[in-house]
Amino acid sequence: MSFLKPTTLAEYYATNYSKCTETFSVFASQDFLLIGMKLEFLVILPINMFGFYCILFKSTKYMKEFKWHLFHLQFWFLLLSIFYSILTTPIHFFPAQVRCSIGFLRERGVGPLFQVIVVHFVYAGIVSAVVLLFENRHRHLAPTTDFSYRIHKSPRILLGILNFSVGITNTIPVVLQEETQEFLKLKYLEVLPCPMDLYFDVCSFAQSKRITGWSLLAYLTNVLVTVEIAFFITHCFFCLRKSQLVDTFSVRTKRLQVAFFKAAIAQVAAPLVVLFLPFIMLFYLLATSANLQGLINICVLFIPANSAFSTISLLYFNAAYRKFIKGLIQVPALMEISNNRVAVASSV
Repeated sequence: MSFLKPTTLAEYYATNYSKCTETFSVFASQDFLLIGMKLEFLVILPINMFGFYCILFKSTKYMKEFKWHLFHLQFWFLLLSIFYSILTTPIHFFPAQVRCSIGFLRERGVGPLFQVIVVHFVYAGIVSAVVLLFENRHRHLAPTTDFSYRIHKSPRILLGILNFSVGITNTIPVVLQEETQEFLKLKYLEVLPCPMDLYFDVCSFAQSKRITGWSLLAYLTNVLVTVEIAFFITHCFFCLRKSQLVDTFSVRTKRLQVAFFKAAIAQVAAPLVVLFLPFIMLFYLLATSANLQGLINICVLFIPANSAFSTISLLYFNAAYRKFIKGLIQVPALMEISNNRVAVASSV
């Protein structure tokens, strides 16, 4: 199929796009994504609310400080799920760096650029909460003689500023990109010549892939935060192993330290496991430039599920919450057995 080289999106839509013969499945439609996201939200919200209830009211006295870090991280995970499932509901046009938000914010007239900025800030909150979670574990595991113990004091404020600045630095290249939306969308049509017609809607927003000073700053802050999280996790692991050999710690204290560290790892790792398939799909699309919009929409549905899987891992790996859930399950079973015995006795 031969394509002309139009200079505007309107011209492309009237000429080249009319020659496209692409057929999209029901999974590629915006109705599928909207309905799927709403149904998913109805499942995710009760799971998260139950998780918050357990954190606030079923945490033991040994989790007095730790529970607030669990709550903090879970709050940002839930916020990301709400933005993706209800507020923005983005359709991504991979391998083109273009997305079209069709959720509640679009109905209220919120521009696509502002929606992208808000999602970046939510991402910054997640990063900050993850670091604070492991910094809390590190503070309780690292001995006062360790070189890293000084992180426990005033440098924590600097760490907090650095971690949240990730969202800001990721937003700067988007806000200050020099190319116009018309130019970027036309450029990406060379990679994806026959997208869904929503690509040409005002809801779509394109991000530049050009390397600038601001984009390098964004990459640098992301690398620094990744190294920071890796340091806390690795150093916590080694400090934890050393603490198990210290005779002055009680057996209960050693078990609690191990349990809390496992719970923190599980709460962070569970969403990453959920997002593994979308990441693999993204790399495949970037490598092949295939137009698989239906599969992309299915992968997008995995993103809001991160908070539910994080909550489930949180409840499973914390003994206090696990014990509470077992009690909820066993009580109805015992009542049913008791009622059956009464019924049998009455019949006799």
